[in-house]
Amino acid sequence: MSLSQVIMKSLFAYGLLMVIAFFVAVLIKVIVGFFNRAAEAKAKAAPPAAAKPVARPAAVPAGIPPHHIVAIIAATQSLMGGSILRIEDAGVDKSWTSVGRSIQQSSHDVRR
Repeated sequence: MSLSQVIMKSLFAYGLLMVIAFFVAVLIKVIVGFFNRAAEAKAKAAPPAAAKPVARPAAVPAGIPPHHIVAIIAATQSLMGGSILRIEDAGVDKSWTSVGRSIQQSSHDVRR
């Protein structure tokens, strides 16, 4: 098969796919239109429902959550070949963790 025959078959296949895609798009539009008309007719036939009280959704805090930022930073560090030494909250008092750690470690003390 020569190059011109390959190009012609490729163009024919491309054109055929365009025609099929067009007909599928028209078919989908007709189906959606049919369902919309059926839904409108059903809504007109049904009596109006009483208005229900709408519950307001809980307030969403603005900004990116801190745990998402930590995950993003950890992923970028691992991709760049870096290492993360420690992740901790800046505004949390650390005294209770050190006391808990010392109590836990002293319970394993064999010299007592």
